[in-house]
Amino acid sequence: MLNVFILEDDPIQLHQMKNNIEKIGTNLDIKVDCKVFTNTDDLKKNLPQPSQSNVFILDLEINKNNTKQIALSCTPPPQNLTL
Repeated sequence: MLNVFILEDDPIQLHQMKNNIEKIGTNLDIKVDCKVFTNTDDLKKNLPQPSQSNVFILDLEINKNNTKQIALSCTPPPQNLTL
């Protein structure tokens, strides 16, 4: 299974990305679990255990701010999590 986490504040783009990822999974016979977020705070609250099965798609600009995603992508996992 592939866990896909999508951060996008535009609802139309978010819907299109989720649908496209699910179609690709179906075409490749890969089970895909998409989780969608519209802001960085919600994504941070729902960060999964680190895994090679996790894929993150981050919008480069959320609410006219392009620094939050850079900070989020550099955030180390919590100390109690292991790979």
